Amino acid sequence: MSSANELYIVMLRYLQSAGSSLRELAGEAGIPAERLSGKQPELSASQVARLWQIAQARMRPSVAFSQQVGELIARQLESGRARAAVIAAQLNMSRQTLYKRLKQENQSFAALLDQVRREQALIYLHDPRHTLTDVAQRLGFSELSAFSRAFKRWMGKSPAQYRAATLKPA
Repeated sequence: MSSANELYIVMLRYLQSAGSSLRELAGEAGIPAERLSGKQPELSASQVARLWQIAQARMRPSVAFSQQVGELIARQLESGRARAAVIAAQLNMSRQTLYKRLKQENQSFAALLDQVRREQALIYLHDPRHTLTDVAQRLGFSELSAFSRAFKRWMGKSPAQYRAATLKPA
């Protein structure tokens, strides 16, 4: 058996032990499923490289995974593209795999999105150059009222009340 074949088999076994089915892996890697199921697969170098990328992404510690998702959410907020499908694509995985990996850490995409929005809101509200409408847009809220409701849920007061209390001269 060649070294490349051995590497391929080890990668597949690892990915399957991490909970991925051959069908799911084939979909993520853009490889026909029947090519992965054979004993002597005929994969191109780019297909093997793609499987390697998937394996590397899955080997990262789980704490780093939710942090990585949070960072990607933060980068996508302002563009309005902080959706699970977009983040999953950036991580080279399906949306279902993203949800599954987050669930393994007792996290959810919605909870991470909420957490990142809350953290960013606090930062933006400390800068008086940002209007409340600007903050709402930067956080991906469709309207100021939606942001205000979320902020009140997070902090127990409106964004305007919070800003007034934190920006008071000492």
